[in-house]
Amino acid sequence: MGANNTLNRTVGWVLTSAAVVLVLLLAGVASDALTDDPPVVSPYATGSDEEPGDTSPPTTSAPPEPNDTAAATGTAITISGFAFGDPTSGVVGGEVTVTNADGASHTWTSRDGVFDSGSIASGDSFSFVFDAPGDYDFFCSIHPSMTGAISVTG
Repeated sequence: MGANNTLNRTVGWVLTSAAVVLVLLLAGVASDALTDDPPVVSPYATGSDEEPGDTSPPTTSAPPEPNDTAAATGTAITISGFAFGDPTSGVVGGEVTVTNADGASHTWTSRDGVFDSGSIASGDSFSFVFDAPGDYDFFCSIHPSMTGAISVTG
């Protein structure tokens, strides 16, 4: 009887370990399939309330003139019901603030590595200032079915 219990525990452990490895492999394959480009991490992302001027990159030419209204009011995205809410546009130099109104933690992660909030707990926020125009696809790395896009204009 004792050998049977040991065998059952060993088989159970092996199957559980294999399932964990399979899930991790599938998650890696799925995230790699989401983009053709290697991730690029921006050193200018900030998760704090610091002024964006402290985190902007040095430039050799005149910076783009931001839309004063958008820069003054910023862009707000609220995560609610396991979805990213509107708006889906912003301006270069304007701050985008993502607030988690769900009971679960989420991330705001770009598919091309430009920004990654890390885990945003319920009720917390993350802010980011875009330094280049473009269309940025994003998702929640905890819940990959949560997706969205933001169009940033100069």
